[in-house]
Amino acid sequence: MTRILALVGDCYGGPGGIARYNQDLFEALAEGDADILIVPRLGDATGIALPDRIRQLPPVFGRLAFLFSSLVAAWRHRPVDVVFCGHVYMAPLAWIVARVARARLWVQTHGAETWVGRRNIVRRTIEAADMVTTVSRGTRHILMAWADLAPARVRVLPDTVRDVFQPGPRSPALADRLQLGPGPLLLTVGRLSATERYKGHEQIFAAMPDLRARFPTIVHVVAGSGDDRARLEGRARELAGDTGAVRFLGFVPEEDLLDLYRLADLYVMPSSQEGFGIVYLEAAACGLRVVGGQGGGSGDAVAHEGIGVLVDPEDKNALVEAVTRLLGQGKADQAAVDPYRRSHFAAAARLLLARLQVRPRRIRGGS
Repeated sequence: MTRILALVGDCYGGPGGIARYNQDLFEALAEGDADILIVPRLGDATGIALPDRIRQLPPVFGRLAFLFSSLVAAWRHRPVDVVFCGHVYMAPLAWIVARVARARLWVQTHGAETWVGRRNIVRRTIEAADMVTTVSRGTRHILMAWADLAPARVRVLPDTVRDVFQPGPRSPALADRLQLGPGPLLLTVGRLSATERYKGHEQIFAAMPDLRARFPTIVHVVAGSGDDRARLEGRARELAGDTGAVRFLGFVPEEDLLDLYRLADLYVMPSSQEGFGIVYLEAAACGLRVVGGQGGGSGDAVAHEGIGVLVDPEDKNALVEAVTRLLGQGKADQAAVDPYRRSHFAAAARLLLARLQVRPRRIRGGS
């Protein structure tokens, strides 16, 4: 059995794509031969039934407190074979824990945290890792531009689409409750954060007058909450007009998200800096074609015309033409989504762990 100590920003009990990625990864490894203890900075797993061979400690905020808790966890979980670091900013702490535990170090990268090259201790500890995984080829390319890493030590392990995301009938109850009109409906799902303005909401708002000239009842449905919502609502009125062309739904629980995907006609998010863009594939898995943005790792998620197309986020005409064309093309091709299904992801994750374990340790333990 492989014993893994996972140092992460959040996992069970936490929102967002990284928390979900961590859950999918740890469950895939636990279904193999791994026993995993998670030390999170955020996210409370109290009351959540965790899978077999996965445990999660209470969240620990504060750098020194987190380091102390991680070292204690490593001692109690000994012998630790692998220290998993879920974010590059935690790499120095993870390196210390791996050295004390005499374990291999696995560093995970996602997207925006790699856009700017890291210096000094963060870069050096990433370079010292036994293995680095990224969610896309785009992220891998950016990472290797500023970190001195042998290509063999940097592997791509893309996000996975959970099996619940499948094509299905529209929900009349949800349609009645939202009262969005006859459509067509354009959908964007994601946090409305001031730090994530690259997702392209405003570009869609600016395109709505042109789209309404072609589709008079088209509506852009925005699902998500965050500290940038009030500003985005103002921008929607300014750019799209006060005509009901944009509807903000706020936070949508995961149990309602499936029905929301199935209610929409097209998924649109012309993001310029996605690490991968799992929402593109969730939408496609539910039957929606997608319009994504060029830049970052979106090309890995929207890699096939059966899923959708990528446009320059700053080219309004290209966005309008892409939406117009894809609205007439029907459902997404499920065969193009299948390589991202959970069975493929789980097999790839377990293979990476097996390869990591046969490599000599790069980090030597302390005395």
